[in-house]
Amino acid sequence: MVSRQRVIFRSKENVTMVAAIFQRNKLFLVLVVFLFLITFFILTEPNPPQDESVELISLGIENSKIQQWWMRRNASKNLSKLGEILFLEAAEPAVKDSNKRYQILVWKYGPTIENRHLKQFSGQRIDPFEYCSVKNCDITYNDSDTKSADIVIFHLHRITGLADMPARSDPKQIWAFLTDESPFHTFMGSKNKLKEFNGLFNWSMTYRMDSDIPVPYGRTVFRKDPAYLQVAQPMGKRKDVLVAVLGSNCGGQNHRWKYVSELQKYLKVDIYGGCGTLKKQCPGHFGTDCPAINDYLFYLSFENSNCDEYITEKLWWNAYQKNSIPVVMGSTQATYKKLLPPDSYINVDDYASPQVLANYLLWLNETAEYTNYYRWKNYFEIRNEHGYFQSKSYHYCRICQAMNYNDKSMKVYNNLESFWSTKKDCHPAWDEGQDEK
Repeated sequence: MVSRQRVIFRSKENVTMVAAIFQRNKLFLVLVVFLFLITFFILTEPNPPQDESVELISLGIENSKIQQWWMRRNASKNLSKLGEILFLEAAEPAVKDSNKRYQILVWKYGPTIENRHLKQFSGQRIDPFEYCSVKNCDITYNDSDTKSADIVIFHLHRITGLADMPARSDPKQIWAFLTDESPFHTFMGSKNKLKEFNGLFNWSMTYRMDSDIPVPYGRTVFRKDPAYLQVAQPMGKRKDVLVAVLGSNCGGQNHRWKYVSELQKYLKVDIYGGCGTLKKQCPGHFGTDCPAINDYLFYLSFENSNCDEYITEKLWWNAYQKNSIPVVMGSTQATYKKLLPPDSYINVDDYASPQVLANYLLWLNETAEYTNYYRWKNYFEIRNEHGYFQSKSYHYCRICQAMNYNDKSMKVYNNLESFWSTKKDCHPAWDEGQDEK
């Protein structure tokens, strides 16, 4: 009886030992599998960008914001075929006649824009069609080519009046007006009225999406295949300097410099260029970049006019290109939401006063919350297309693309002010109702 009990006890001990060994082996197997999976994900993770100037932060952006961005874009109406290609990412149609060459005449004032659009302030002519999807165009400044040109470009900023316009010999020839300025500054130094040119032009060439030839200063492009879903945080931004602005035009219909003055009461704003005390650090206006503003986390992208879609190099280059957060003034909130990456900018219209904005910028500088303004880089990229600071200019490329892609059925702008005017496109200054007018 005793020996039988010993056998039973030993059997129970054996079972317990086997169970313990099994449990240890089970834990070991789980650990092995876990380590294998960790190793697998590390080895298969895409390599981060090789850029020592940035630090990587794992952040995302809500899919709903991307969807809303696309919905706003697709709600845009009256786009030319070129506009659909640039802003809705429509496919480029096949060129019907590959042997056809188009002659582009820039009437009278071609040499005045050559430094920007053909030389990019480099001193040497650059092929304007090098990065263009079509190359079957020739540019001429010879005004005697008015009879042979397929399209004539009139730079309204320089045109002094109707007497400055040529006689029209071919009714099928396309006449297009060009302006890179807001409706407040369509003409330079002249008292022309746009309605005086009614019935002359067939196409428009402006920064607006709905132009026949859109030439925006920059564009937002959606990354179809974001390969590395981590955000680039700027490493070179100094904490002792916070806000910068560069300007040589010390005026503005929107009283932007008054806003800067108010902002300076609550935080330090460094002003480079002719409108501030830091004139010598950045002497080159448009032609030469200003590395001094690279250090700043925030840049005041204040336009000279509050007009829809008038978003210039002040944002695309001086802020986005330098990995700074733009503080914007100029367009409406709806326009910014349609044209810029979501959560990529700070709009002065969202703050009750310059003091409230200053408090917000100071708070961002002391927290990690500012990184939220860099999440968009996972899904969007920006493109500078203005030709300033030796960036690429696409003006002549866009003309050539329009000649190849757009519907060339004859149309005429009989009421230019219904398309382009301060009343339709622009809105009041931030301080409307206050003493300054």
